[in-house]
Amino acid sequence: MKRSMMGFSFNTFFGHETQINNLGDQVLIYGFAGIIFSIVALLFISIVIRKLGLKSFNSYFINPLMLSLGLTLLVAILPTIVFYVVASDISGVKIMYSWITIFIGMLFFVGFNLETIKKCLNEFGKVTEQEEFRNRRR
Repeated sequence: MKRSMMGFSFNTFFGHETQINNLGDQVLIYGFAGIIFSIVALLFISIVIRKLGLKSFNSYFINPLMLSLGLTLLVAILPTIVFYVVASDISGVKIMYSWITIFIGMLFFVGFNLETIKKCLNEFGKVTEQEEFRNRRR
């Protein structure tokens, strides 16, 4: 017996491809706004968790997620411009798949390099404090 195998198509998005493709330029606005509002929501959650005293949960889960969302926002700008300007026939579903891929890649990057990123940020903080100390008026 031969099974009918359906391959994966980048033109489908969990049954919502027609609604997404009908949005047109609003996909860009909703996508970037979704990333920004997710960062803001995680910031408020981070503040609440810090007030509760769960700094380790904040440090290992919330902050890396915020960092990966921020990096996704920065990195996703270039492919979006390329897709939107150069290849104007790209559907909104394909742009969403590219954003999801970038986010997953950033999540893995931040997850694997979390300690290195923390060390770099701590060293940068120390350098700026030393420069402020040197530059203050006596």
